[in-house]
Amino acid sequence: MNDEDSQGLLDFDAGNTNGFDNWRQQREARLLLIRREWGVPVGRRVCLKLREFDHEFTGILMLAEEPPKIDRRLPLLLKIRNIPLGLGDIEHCALLD
Repeated sequence: MNDEDSQGLLDFDAGNTNGFDNWRQQREARLLLIRREWGVPVGRRVCLKLREFDHEFTGILMLAEEPPKIDRRLPLLLKIRNIPLGLGDIEHCALLD
């Protein structure tokens, strides 16, 4: 097992109170890699225009499914306000924060 496959542990008995902060930092680092690789602001507040809808959606652009590895050749499954979408569904995306 390598570092990418390992999961951090929250060891409350050892008095380690940094577990959640460590997890958040690792999560943000992974989101940053995804943003750079696919060029989409995952985890950020956006205004999206989707090809199949006549109106825009605002909210936090989320991963619907975690990609198995950071590789733009793989599909990236996203969602906004519980609406599943892929990169090809996005007509326009504007960052709000």
